[in-house]
Amino acid sequence: MVDFTNLNSLAASILVETWSKLGLAQAVLCPGSRSSPLTVALARQADIDCVVSLDERSAAFFALGYAKRTRQPVALVCTSGTAAANFFPAIIEAYYSQVPLLVLTGDRPPMLRNCHAGQTIDQTKLYGDYPQWQTELALPEPRLDYCHYLRQTALFAWQRCLWPRLGVAHLNCPFAEPLAPSPDNTVEHLKSQLDSQQFYQHLNHFGDQNIIQNAIITGNLTPLLVDFAKPGLIVVGVVPGGETPEFLTAILAIAKQLNWPILCDALSNLRNYQDGEAVIITYYDFILRCPTWAQALIPEQVLQIGELPTSKELRSWLNQINIVRYCVGFNGENLDPLHGQTISLTDTVFDLLSRLQYSQFQPHLQQSNYTQRWQIRQQQASNIIQSYLLNSTWITPVLVAHLPELLPPKTPILVANSLPIRWLEYFWPSNYYHHQVFVNRGANGIDGTLSTAMGIAHQSQRQTILLTGDLSLLHDSNGFLNQSQLKGQLTIILLNNNGGGIFEWLPIAAHEDVFERYFATPQTIDFAQLCQIYGVYYQAIPDLLSLKTALAQSPQTPIQVLELKGDRRSELQWLKSLQAKFIYQ
Repeated sequence: MVDFTNLNSLAASILVETWSKLGLAQAVLCPGSRSSPLTVALARQADIDCVVSLDERSAAFFALGYAKRTRQPVALVCTSGTAAANFFPAIIEAYYSQVPLLVLTGDRPPMLRNCHAGQTIDQTKLYGDYPQWQTELALPEPRLDYCHYLRQTALFAWQRCLWPRLGVAHLNCPFAEPLAPSPDNTVEHLKSQLDSQQFYQHLNHFGDQNIIQNAIITGNLTPLLVDFAKPGLIVVGVVPGGETPEFLTAILAIAKQLNWPILCDALSNLRNYQDGEAVIITYYDFILRCPTWAQALIPEQVLQIGELPTSKELRSWLNQINIVRYCVGFNGENLDPLHGQTISLTDTVFDLLSRLQYSQFQPHLQQSNYTQRWQIRQQQASNIIQSYLLNSTWITPVLVAHLPELLPPKTPILVANSLPIRWLEYFWPSNYYHHQVFVNRGANGIDGTLSTAMGIAHQSQRQTILLTGDLSLLHDSNGFLNQSQLKGQLTIILLNNNGGGIFEWLPIAAHEDVFERYFATPQTIDFAQLCQIYGVYYQAIPDLLSLKTALAQSPQTPIQVLELKGDRRSELQWLKSLQAKFIYQ
């Protein structure tokens, strides 16, 4: 409700009440004085859950994780000065990953800027071009037209979080003293002028989230450019803005209608939606390492949905064969870092499916033969890989290959960047468990990994899994400070190889004089002791049975860490040995 306690209370409550009516359900607040009016208004709004975080960077990634799961804006609030700067990494990630964040930064009024007033920096356009909309609010005024201005600005900011794509809206919010909700008579006269029911009447239809979602996925139709009679395949990667079950089902329907195989990134949830009919290829990185197999599997066209998968082998193959690649459009973005023969389609996957169903297209025998060749190679690759896994000790690939079946259906899983993503690309099998895989793949950084996972877990009805390496977890260990705020369960599967394992895969690893200290950067942290400090349950996991048992038990604390210790050098040699099996097939 609108708070007429004082001028700042009025302004902040109008903003918050507007967002509440639009559907805002979650806020993440950082302590600070200049943002007090916003904090008080949010804290007193019964329909909005508020999490308090000491660390602004951690807070921002917490909000990012929650918004990533729900696809709805989260309000993120901090005070003025460098506090606001600490939101930047998560805002960059939200921009590239298309995650809706409503960023509210408290600020000094203009008269206190450029005069060495404490905790004052230039916050206008602080985040550059990463917000898809940003503005600075006018200082609160005791006028009815100012109230209208605030309501409409709040509405527009909300819409710009959701359209034309999911993203960040930033409001810089200057407030003058008094910042606390101390009563005065400055806005008393507005009580009789502001009828709350009439004031917010036009916002009622925004309660229907289907309207918002339809606006997000609607695109212009274009003439169908793809000649479906030619042999083709579908390549599916991370989809900016996330995936809905309907979106994934539509891709499967397209693949079945065309009888095209799907080369599916492990970071796409499509691998978790296997229906037994569509041909989903997961071992393409291994298959394409065999020159004769790769040559025999060249299609005449490719339909790319989302970003290109992580696999360098796949990207190299697509670059070499240099055939026409049709990219399903996502808000006009360029999804081709290879700069190949790419044609962007403004049709959505739903448009394409409708066209196919309307035309009643039937695949030719030539296409069926092509798809069958992929199926044969997938089975051969599976036989080789499963044999290797069966004869291996307890190593990361074994964990990744079995993890889908060890988790309850529809488990939310955040995968940390760098090495964990590569292990998934290689060994995460197609399955029918409908797990929800999340990843901060917009900027590919390790910033805020733990906090993002906590945001995904917050108020979720399901236990969330974080699959992470040791450096990614340590980089955001401040996130453990928010454990008391977490309403949910987070299990961290820690792949501890004592350093940056991904660097072992790069040419710099050959330069031993600088590699270990300056690139691998081993930290030799005792994670059992670290967990004890933060009051987090810890368990060492020596084998697959222990992991299965641990995952089946109810966690003793909101966050638990299950540590698997590995050796980055030996695991890399194991992988190279497996890859070599495919070169001479």
